[in-house]
Amino acid sequence: MKLIRIHYLDASAIVKLILSETGTAELKQYFDQESNFTATSLCFAEALGVLKMKHFNQKCITDEEYFSGCDELMAYVAEDSIEIEDVEIKDRSVFDEVERLVRKHNEEKPKNKRIDISDAFQIVSVKRNYFSQFENGESKPILITGDRPLADAARSEGLRVWNCVDESPPEEVKEA
Repeated sequence: MKLIRIHYLDASAIVKLILSETGTAELKQYFDQESNFTATSLCFAEALGVLKMKHFNQKCITDEEYFSGCDELMAYVAEDSIEIEDVEIKDRSVFDEVERLVRKHNEEKPKNKRIDISDAFQIVSVKRNYFSQFENGESKPILITGDRPLADAARSEGLRVWNCVDESPPEEVKEA
C-alpha cells in the first residue's frame, strides 16, 4: 500500500514545471508519477510573478511562452494537479513566527544564502499543515524547491526537502 504524501511546491519548483531549467526534467518526471501536490497561494502568485519578470523585464520568454505558461499553471490548479493552500497572512502569530525564521536563518549570512518572508511563510505553512503531524518519515510532507537557502533552512527546521536542482528525486527524502 502506497502512503499518502503531500508535496509542497515552492515558486522555484512551480516555474520549473513550465520553463526548461536545471532540474525541470527530474521534477516533471516525479510530478507525473506522484500525486498530492500543494502550493501556498503566496508561492503560486510568486511563480506568476517570475513568469511576468522573465517576459516583461528580462525578455527571455516570448508573449506566447508567457501566456501559455500562465495558462498551464491555471490548468494545474483547475484540474487539481496542484492544490492551492491559503497562507495565514493576517494571523499576527504566524507573521511573528515567519519574521523569527527569517532573522534566525539570515543572521551573519551573505545575501545569496538568505531566505525571504515568502520562503519563511512556506516553512511555517508546511510545519503547521495537518499532514506535518505525522511522525512516520514516509508520511511527512515534502517541500520541493530549487532554492538552496530555502532547502537548507527548511531542513534545519526539521522538514523533509527535495532540492530538485542539486539532488536526485526522492525515494527517501533527506531530513534534518
